[in-house]
Amino acid sequence: MQRKIVLWVCFIFLFVTIGTLMAKEQTVEPVIVSEHLYKDQSKLKYPQVDRLSSKKAKEKINKVFQAYIEMSAEEWEDIQKDAEKNNDKADYQTGFEVKYNQAPYLSIITSNYMYTGGAHGNTVIKSFNYNTDDGSRLYLTDILVDEDQIKSVQNYVWEYAIERPEIFYPDLKKEDVVLSKDTAFYFNDSGITLVFQQYEIAPYVSGNPEIIIAESLYN
Repeated sequence: MQRKIVLWVCFIFLFVTIGTLMAKEQTVEPVIVSEHLYKDQSKLKYPQVDRLSSKKAKEKINKVFQAYIEMSAEEWEDIQKDAEKNNDKADYQTGFEVKYNQAPYLSIITSNYMYTGGAHGNTVIKSFNYNTDDGSRLYLTDILVDEDQIKSVQNYVWEYAIERPEIFYPDLKKEDVVLSKDTAFYFNDSGITLVFQQYEIAPYVSGNPEIIIAESLYN
């Protein structure tokens, strides 16, 4: 009897040990995201990633961000030329924020602020969502893949907005909520978060409104 108890204790210990080791092996560390300056210009910041399991995926993602900052630099150069030509003031700044970093997804939101005269500048938001296993970029239409899913989320956004007239346009119509491939979003633990451009569904003072969309709304 005592021998059986010892064997059971050994079996349980072995089972727990193997389970712990397997859990450790399955734990994937977050991707490293570092800030870089384009040609040492403090106004032009962009991300680069590291510590991915696939070197090809890392190069693929970094190449996209390199293209992003090069296009931003060209835009800033054009703005400067126009400002000098018209004797106006101008400003331009890029930035980014890591919104989600949990395997296999990485979400980074970039912001391009530009001032070309007038009362205030404007900020354009872009989302960069990736599957870090292979470096593939994910767009909203990869999450909302059919018309029913799009309509379900569109209805939710509209209802959410009209219940909060102090933030969103009080006369917002359902058709004003446009969800497309280029709509900015990022992953969260319960689904996705939509990020809207300035003036898109709310006045300037509301900035870039964010609305959390539970996965149950589209799956």
